[in-house]
Amino acid sequence: RMNEPASFSGFDSDRPLIISYYATNFPAASPPFSTAQARVSPMLKPDSTFALKPDQSASFLKQGLYLIQQDTASTLGLAFRVEDDYPKLGKIETLAGPMIYVCEKKEMEKLRAARGDKTLFDKTIISITGNTDRARIFMRNYFRRVEQANQLFSSYKEGWKTDRGMMYIIFGPPEEVYRLGDREVWEYKNNNVKGRFIFTRASTLFDPENYVLIRDKKFTDTWYQMVDLWRKARF
Repeated sequence: RMNEPASFSGFDSDRPLIISYYATNFPAASPPFSTAQARVSPMLKPDSTFALKPDQSASFLKQGLYLIQQDTASTLGLAFRVEDDYPKLGKIETLAGPMIYVCEKKEMEKLRAARGDKTLFDKTIISITGNTDRARIFMRNYFRRVEQANQLFSSYKEGWKTDRGMMYIIFGPPEEVYRLGDREVWEYKNNNVKGRFIFTRASTLFDPENYVLIRDKKFTDTWYQMVDLWRKARF
């Protein structure tokens, strides 16, 4: 978390730690029927760098992605994110982002425009769900899923923005998960959704275990059916 001291182990004691900072605001995952693949470039240009002694602790004052290396020409490093309101989102300003999966464009504009104004934010949520009771149920259950996605899938970007995080939020935990080589398969066999989603490993310096959803137009109807259930607070 921001402003909390941290120290690092497992590095050579005779060489400094080179820490690169990336202020990039990575986009949320695209829907499963989209033709766009949410891949990250294997190389990103850092916004700033600084050095630490291996036994020196540091507090990180900026939100974003960090990479620790002792050899910047190497493909090895330790990447981590520093966040403020995380993994359980509690500030009005941070609640709008994950709503992108269930909101129309104009609704998202209203949520983002609310900024820290709870009254305006709540008004928009009620307009989506239909009434106050549904809005309360929706917010409690939806953001419980967001928190779980952050805990399970945080990577070079926030867990809720990843492909697996998106699918977890909307579809819930799969009944079965298994690995086949570089692929991870999620099987759903419940009353709301029956089907299979396949993720393929897309390793980067920032996350060797990053997985990207194999998208397909056939998921369109299933996606919107689930979104509609969320908007009606059926979960």
